[in-house]
Amino acid sequence: MGLDKLLKKLGDYLEGKEDSCEEIRELLEKLEKKQKKTEKKLADEDRSSKRKSLKLELKIIKAQKKKAQKFMKTNC
Repeated sequence: MGLDKLLKKLGDYLEGKEDSCEEIRELLEKLEKKQKKTEKKLADEDRSSKRKSLKLELKIIKAQKKKAQKFMKTNC
C-alpha cells in the first residue's frame, strides 16, 4: 500500500470518520514497515535530490506515527 493511501486511511480514523482501534494498530504496523523500508532506501541512495525526498517521506511517516500513537493512548 502506498504512503498516500496509508496516510489518508490513518487520517480518516484519527478524525473520527471511522472508529476502530484495531484498524489504527494495523496501519501503524504498515507505517513501521514503510519507515524501515524508506530508511534502508535512504542509506543506499547516492543522489542528493532523491535523499532529500526520502528524508521528507521519513519525517511525514514519523509525524503520522506519533499522532496515531497519541490518539491510541487517549482513545483506545
